Amino acid sequence: MLLSRVADNIFWMSRYIERASNTARFLEVSYHLNLDQQSRDEEQWAPLVEITGDMKLFKARYGQPNRDNVMHFLMFNPEYPNSIASGLRIARTIAKGMRETVPSEMFERINALGKLVPSATKEKAFFHKRVFELCREVKQEAIMISGMASELIERGQGYHFWRLGQFLERADKTSRLLHVKYFYLLPHLTDVGTPLDDLQWSALLESLDLKETYIRTKGLITPENVIEMIVLDRGFPRSILFCLKTALDSLYRITHDKPEQPHEILADLCDALEGMSPKDIIDKGMNEFIDELQLSINEVNNAIHIQFISPKAVTAGA
Repeated sequence: MLLSRVADNIFWMSRYIERASNTARFLEVSYHLNLDQQSRDEEQWAPLVEITGDMKLFKARYGQPNRDNVMHFLMFNPEYPNSIASGLRIARTIAKGMRETVPSEMFERINALGKLVPSATKEKAFFHKRVFELCREVKQEAIMISGMASELIERGQGYHFWRLGQFLERADKTSRLLHVKYFYLLPHLTDVGTPLDDLQWSALLESLDLKETYIRTKGLITPENVIEMIVLDRGFPRSILFCLKTALDSLYRITHDKPEQPHEILADLCDALEGMSPKDIIDKGMNEFIDELQLSINEVNNAIHIQFISPKAVTAGA
């Protein structure tokens, strides 16, 4: 078993890079959804903060959840640990402390990505015009680093801790992207099934780089088909089920197929999802489904921390 410190660093370096990439996707999809709302003169940015669980922190610093405030909070704020700038800085710091472990080409890419997002103040005029360019760059660099991890890291425990962090983070954030859509629909249930509803589902698919694949395989956009692909698809690398099963595979490889508590919780979650249909999710209620899913993912995260990361974790030489 890797030393808990090394496992912790690899796990969180991967998660922070994936988190920054997914936050960039949040900003993009919210921007497009708000474009569709402009005819109502009712842009909504509060849901993007609500799903982070950090609205209290946001209001203390910014007050009104308008476009510029929310963009700055999620992209630039150095005091908010889950902003894109903070996440990339933390990943870069971890990588600098692990130069003997991280392949040199991969380190250089992480180091450059950690410096990509410039500092900006809330008062700085027009900073939001750079946000979407930065979002594209963050997503592209994160994909490049993920590819390097796949190509350059030997298939040992370090690689599987990287993959475990990456795919647990991705599953959580994919569910939160779906939650954004839920919040936008909630105030206007009469929009369900209308062209506006289709535009919103389309924006969600684009945020996951899934629209072309969806149109090619599913055809017309329907809520049931979108949910099936985003939540239950076994082959799409950003579907929730795919991510959780990939994380489960890495858990087993880390422990050489010896099941522990994290495996049991995650395996039960995968089994539950595999037994569901899109109709089951809709009938249950999207909000309830996502809340329960995120609680289960948090339970997995806590079990992994106790098993591998905490001071009580059983460790041997690296």
